[in-house]
Amino acid sequence: MAATAQLAVSLRDVSKAYGPVTVLDIPCLDLVRGRIVAVVGENGAGKSTLMGVLSGIVTPTTGTIDVAGRRLAAGRPGHARELGVALVAQEFPLVGQLSVAENLLLGRRPERARILPPDSHHHPAQDGRSGWHRLLDRMVFDRAGARAEARALLAEVGVTDVDVDRPVERFPVPVRQMIEIAKAWGHRPLVLVLDEPTSSLGPVEAERVLELARSHAAAGGAVLFIGHRLDEVQAIADRVLVLRGGRLVADLTPDEATEERMIREMVGGELARAELEPPPTVGRHPVLSVRELTADGLGPVDLEVRSGEIVGVAGLMGSGRSRLLHTIMGAQRSTGGTVLFDGADFCPRHPADAVEAGIGMVPEDRKAQSLLPAHPVRWNVTLTTLRKISRHGVLRPRTEKAHAARIVEELGVRLHSQEQPIGDLSGGNQQKAIFGRWLAAEPKLLLLDEPTRGVDVGAKAEIYGLIDAAAERGLAVLAASSELEELMWICHRIVVMAHGRVVADIPRERFGKEVIMTAAAGTQSGTHAGGAQGKAIA
Repeated sequence: MAATAQLAVSLRDVSKAYGPVTVLDIPCLDLVRGRIVAVVGENGAGKSTLMGVLSGIVTPTTGTIDVAGRRLAAGRPGHARELGVALVAQEFPLVGQLSVAENLLLGRRPERARILPPDSHHHPAQDGRSGWHRLLDRMVFDRAGARAEARALLAEVGVTDVDVDRPVERFPVPVRQMIEIAKAWGHRPLVLVLDEPTSSLGPVEAERVLELARSHAAAGGAVLFIGHRLDEVQAIADRVLVLRGGRLVADLTPDEATEERMIREMVGGELARAELEPPPTVGRHPVLSVRELTADGLGPVDLEVRSGEIVGVAGLMGSGRSRLLHTIMGAQRSTGGTVLFDGADFCPRHPADAVEAGIGMVPEDRKAQSLLPAHPVRWNVTLTTLRKISRHGVLRPRTEKAHAARIVEELGVRLHSQEQPIGDLSGGNQQKAIFGRWLAAEPKLLLLDEPTRGVDVGAKAEIYGLIDAAAERGLAVLAASSELEELMWICHRIVVMAHGRVVADIPRERFGKEVIMTAAAGTQSGTHAGGAQGKAIA
């Protein structure tokens, strides 16, 4: 038991049940100042519930939580913040329509109170406006101060090139991730709860976040780090907790927390690790040929993907990985260059054009860009094949249910019923459902943007198997990922992007983190790393 003076958080007999199902059961857990505690577990193990209970978002069924000796009012996020708990959620709760500065300072915006003097010629009682509007008349929002404070907060987390007046919704997921981290950091918390904070970040940005966690602990704060990247857990944690089925099944020291031990505790046994290799042969037929492609913040880009080939796209945050995929998909308009798809000119004006042509996409932000979270799994998995399973424009419920059942079974999606909202499934099962949706449509090209973001090690292996099997059937795959191990595991080639351009094309026999990161950082010179493009692009 930790000394009382060093305790940041104390949980006693905390549980959470939904009806007869108990999803979290923690008899005793202490978080100590100056220490980083990592929590690992499969999707659905109870990690997010634990995070929600600690941050006041989820009301526990039983138990108590004390923060620095003060009792947390259950189910009150505002009270958790007052006590010094700051949460960086995986599904960041930023307000898309508000600017970066407004999001960073939401709830504590800098204001200069200017009380109108008694002898003012303004007589609010005579203008027919409400007391609320009259109160607003007496306050002036310090926008210049907000911009300055927002820039300072972003600089503290290593972000210096973001327009703080721009709406958050216009930024890609990695930038929004850093904004969410800066927002939590700005509360100067005692307890920093990080839920998959690096899931959409490249190695450089991810290391920056890990260093923030280390500095917070060194300054006397407590850190709860929830992660699926086990190498990061090993690099950062002073203690590793393993959850399985909502229960704490292991409490490991750094020496005990080997990758094999963590996986064994997470799954309750040994995880079968199939030695996946990309298909030995790649078709000669180029499914996608991109020449001098340009768009806002992109290009010129040259790229080719052949049937049965898995091509990875690597690069640092802001390198253009997602922009490239969105431009091919028609979600972002191209401004120049040519695209040949299946041998014909291709210039999509809308994603629907790409779908019609035979292109599918698993996007980076599944919640905002792919799922209908409140609607049944059945609806979500059959969206791309409604024409295929309809007769004369009429969709029969029995046919749809049978089709959905086949997709769910083939992809191994774990669920209670087709009718349950897909938002209730774990991240790994949501992602497999999205894969099933597109594989059922039998596309010729599949675009993957962070295909295993927020997915546990077991589900990752299953998704890698799906990608590999699809390529064996001749599907062309273009996969962008911030996880270099992932790309080196599944790809035939990896193209590296920097500043919107392809700067290297690396064949499998030359795969290596150092080779990829050197190219991504723009320090590679001379001959191209190999592959189809032939020379380096400055």
